[in-house]
Amino acid sequence: MPPPQHPYQSGSPLPGRQSLKHSAHQSHQALSPHLSRESPQPREVLPAPPPPPPPPPPPPCNAPPLPRPRHPHGDSNHMSVKRLRWEQVENSEGTIWGQLGEDSDYDKLSDMVKYLDLELHFGTQRSSISLPEPTFLPETFKKKDVIEILSHKKAYNASILIAHLKLSPAELREVLMTMSTERLEPSHIKQLLLYAPDEEEVKLYRQFKQDPAKLSEPDQFVLQMLSVPEYKTRLRSLYFKTTLQEKTEEMRAGYECIYKASLELKSSKKLAKILEFVLAMGNYLNNGQPKTNRTTGFKINFLTELSTTKTVDGKSTFLHILAKSLGQHFPELLDFARDLMTVPLAAKVNQRTITSDLNDLHATIRDIRVACQSMQASAEDRFAVVMSGFLENTHPAVQSLESLQQRAMEEFTKVASFFGEDSKATTTEAFFGIFAEFISKFERALNETQTMENPRSPRMASPLAW
Repeated sequence: MPPPQHPYQSGSPLPGRQSLKHSAHQSHQALSPHLSRESPQPREVLPAPPPPPPPPPPPPCNAPPLPRPRHPHGDSNHMSVKRLRWEQVENSEGTIWGQLGEDSDYDKLSDMVKYLDLELHFGTQRSSISLPEPTFLPETFKKKDVIEILSHKKAYNASILIAHLKLSPAELREVLMTMSTERLEPSHIKQLLLYAPDEEEVKLYRQFKQDPAKLSEPDQFVLQMLSVPEYKTRLRSLYFKTTLQEKTEEMRAGYECIYKASLELKSSKKLAKILEFVLAMGNYLNNGQPKTNRTTGFKINFLTELSTTKTVDGKSTFLHILAKSLGQHFPELLDFARDLMTVPLAAKVNQRTITSDLNDLHATIRDIRVACQSMQASAEDRFAVVMSGFLENTHPAVQSLESLQQRAMEEFTKVASFFGEDSKATTTEAFFGIFAEFISKFERALNETQTMENPRSPRMASPLAW
């Protein structure tokens, strides 16, 4: 319902002093006859009292504020918003950003962005007033008399972790002394390592001689954990113990892919025939060029460029012509990808990562062995006994993984040399990635060629269409 209007809000000018006087004078004249009949005629008529002053002007009655327009008009500075801290591409030529030209939809998208209400989602305060402290912070951080040694961020994260552990410091100490893996998840162990005190913080804890109750809850927790001999060493060893099987399985799967893919590429007769056919096609085209000698081989990286070599009409590529020619003359070669089933999987294996993981595994085993020799076993401290037995039981699996790594990399060196590549100058990921890309693009070109040669038209397929 619209708000009530002021009598002077309709747009008419406010009555002035003259109009008010005139109105009052007319009212007085209208009443004077009645006064003369009801009262005796006075000898002297007194002048009428002056009219009352005009009422003060009414307060401005502004219209209710209009809602914020949903469709901004290109004013990007009407509200402060968060900035995206990305690194700009200096030279966009040849990249995905270089495609934002006249034929792109970037201008349309730029207009569309204006209607996404991004200011509501990413607006920031213009004032420099600091935000109030969150209410979900632990009470220990709100007390001014609490002593804190850990950094605020580390202490805050540690307090959350302590709540998730559901273990008292005494119970956690027992876990670390007995090296039991039943009450701690690997993720919790990793976080305990992440929020453990550094060397400088450890010195501050050693120098602290006051009442431990004055420390914040996370600092009290850390202070009690430092009473455990080789606190970080035990955490690292416990994490190693809980994650060793998963890590070795991941590394084994990666090396098996490298090993099998190397054998597949080297033994595929169909792939060799296709490469030979590509070489023949290339030499035929190059023979018409001046100063061009017959090539006896090419770097396999050329396989990724076959799809970019266009025909004269621009409707097909070298890869389409290759697929069509093989279908006409060597149809038995079209399913060569069946001989290379592991190659796409090997292309996804990060050789450097699994090699680094294996090196870390060896380094951790050495550190644990040293720790087992330095820590004396006792009824309370079971570190040396538990970890020594664990290393002995897992030694065959680790040794088998090392053997697999050696065989896989030897086969990779052979297959790289077989295709004219230096295994030291490339990685398994890049090498197998070339063949995986060639397989994918070839199958796509083959499907497109077969579709063009045998179009599936419903009208042609149905006799009723005639």
